[in-house]
Amino acid sequence: MDLFNVEEHDDSSDDEDKVAAIQLAKVVVVQFIEKRSQFTLLHFLDVHISSKHIHKIMERQLKVPYLAKLENAIQPGQSLIARGLVTGDRFDINFQQGVHEHNGIALHVSCRQHEKMFVLNTFDEGSWKKETRFKSPLKVGEPFDLRIRAHDDRFEMFANHKHVGDYKHMQPLTSINHLLITGTCELHSVLWEGNYYPKPYECRMDGFKPGRRLFVSGVPADGAKKFNINLCSGPDIAFHFNPRFNEKKVVRNAMVNGSWGNEERNGDFPFDKKKNFDILFVCEAQAIQVYVNNMEFTNFVHRVAPEKIDSLKIEGDLELQLIHLE
Repeated sequence: MDLFNVEEHDDSSDDEDKVAAIQLAKVVVVQFIEKRSQFTLLHFLDVHISSKHIHKIMERQLKVPYLAKLENAIQPGQSLIARGLVTGDRFDINFQQGVHEHNGIALHVSCRQHEKMFVLNTFDEGSWKKETRFKSPLKVGEPFDLRIRAHDDRFEMFANHKHVGDYKHMQPLTSINHLLITGTCELHSVLWEGNYYPKPYECRMDGFKPGRRLFVSGVPADGAKKFNINLCSGPDIAFHFNPRFNEKKVVRNAMVNGSWGNEERNGDFPFDKKKNFDILFVCEAQAIQVYVNNMEFTNFVHRVAPEKIDSLKIEGDLELQLIHLE
C-alpha cells in the first residue's frame, strides 16, 4: 500500500478548541503504519462530544502548496482521499512524474468554483492533452471530500461522495511518484489507501475488544437493495448492520444460538444509491458506536461479548473500496 506522509498543524486557540482538546480521549487522530505506508483517519470515540467540537478538531490544516512523494507505485483499486475547505475560486490536484510539474502530469484535476467545473487533463512532453470536464458541486466556504480511485484503465472521481466521472489513463500508473495540491483551499487530510475486495468479503478477527475500530468505505451497486456488515462469533452474529435502500431503514440485530433478537430500526437513513459512504464502528465497553460519513448514527448494545467476535463478513449490493481494522 502506498501513502503520503501527513503532517497536521492545529492553530486553534479559542475556548471551544480548548474544550475539544480536553476531550482528546474522546476524539482521536489515529495514525496507522503498515509496512512503508502511513495515513491518518479521524475516529470519533464518544457519542457525547458535540458535532461542533468534532468539526473543530477536523479543521487541522496541512500546508498548501502540499507536495508529497509516493513510497511505492500506485496499485489499481487504491484511492486518493483529500478533505478540506474551499476558500477561493480554484485549486488543483496533480499526480506528477517528479517534483516539478514540467516533468509530466499523469492526471491534473483543476477544481474551478467560478465555472462550477472540474477540468481534467494530462501534461506530457511539454504540452497539454485534450481537456475533460465534469460538473462540480464544490462551493467557496464549504468543506470538500474528493476521492480519485485508480483502475487499470482509468481514474474514477468522486466529489462529496458522489461519482462525477471517469478519466482514461494517458500515462501508466507506474509513472506517478508525487502528489501536488495547490491553490485556494484549506487541506485537512490526505490519504492513499484501498484495494479491490472480493464479494462476499470475509476475514478473521481476533476479537473486537473495547477500543478497537473498524472502518468500511464503499459505494452502493447499481440498483442496490441492501447490504450486510456482520461481526460474527462462530455461528452467531454478534452485530448485524443492514442498510435497506427500498425501505430507507438501517436494520440492526444479533443472532444468538440460531435465533434473531429484536430488530432496531430507529434513526434516519444516511445512505444514497448514488454516493459512496464511510462507516466507522467503534467498540466500547457497553456498545458498538456507529458513525456514517463522519456523523454519529447509532449505538448497538452488546448482546454477545465483543471479545468473542472472530470474523467479519460483508455481502450484498455494494462495491468495497476500503476496509481497515485497528
